[in-house]
Amino acid sequence: MGNDIVYKLAYTELTGMQWLPKKMSDVNVLSLHGWLDNAASFSNLSPYLSDFSHIAVDLAGHGKSLHRPEGNFYHLWDYVLDVVSILNQSKQSVWLMGHSMGGAVAILVAAVAPDKVRGLILLDNMGPLTACPSDRVTTLQRAVNKMAKYRPNRATAYDTKGAMVTARMSGFTSLSHEASKLLVERGAKCNADGVWSWRHDGKLTFPSPFRMDEASVEAFIKEIKCPTLALIAKEGVYANDSQFVEKRAAQFPWIKLKWLDGNHHFHLEPDTCFSVATEVKRFIDQN
Repeated sequence: MGNDIVYKLAYTELTGMQWLPKKMSDVNVLSLHGWLDNAASFSNLSPYLSDFSHIAVDLAGHGKSLHRPEGNFYHLWDYVLDVVSILNQSKQSVWLMGHSMGGAVAILVAAVAPDKVRGLILLDNMGPLTACPSDRVTTLQRAVNKMAKYRPNRATAYDTKGAMVTARMSGFTSLSHEASKLLVERGAKCNADGVWSWRHDGKLTFPSPFRMDEASVEAFIKEIKCPTLALIAKEGVYANDSQFVEKRAAQFPWIKLKWLDGNHHFHLEPDTCFSVATEVKRFIDQN
């Protein structure tokens, strides 16, 4: 397993998991997990990337990282500031890898900090979710109403960690027992009474107050200067939307797109993580 690492930023602290290479390497990979996941999302992938220095971050409000203060939303652009702040702590550029929501963040980071991103690797993500301008009022209204009613410390309670593993297996997307167990191991906490709950911030489950439109996402994608690898899961979130994937891929200045077997967490699942790692390693070695 990786060692914990802490990033002290001017306004918060973020944690992560670090895997150091067997030999000295000048290739640095920084990985960003998906919504309600944590850095352990890359635990099964990382052993196959042992030639590289690899860090997976717990995004704000996830895993062991600090939560945003009460009254604050979790915007994609706030994560962008967090990641760019981490990248600014080093002179070296990184290969930025993002799964799901982490992929959307990685796209925005690659666009706004091109000198810090050597290459971009997207795992079952082709950019931020979008909405029509006409939907914006109701989207914001729904989010604000939810935030106004929010009461902290009303987290879902579990009797055992095993119950959390079972619950996580049938979350937003389905997960195997082994994959779920890794995420729960890092994402669960137990109080003095022996009651288990999630570490992540409850505010993360609120609807987004704002979504970009397609033209905005395309503007970011067109600014990406580095080589991009997009690996899409055949049984993932785009299983029935290959046309959308092709349309988004066409907007990238420099992209290699490949569909691989597996579910949305194909990089974490024991059966499929090796094939994902093989593509990632080959892409880094060739570029």
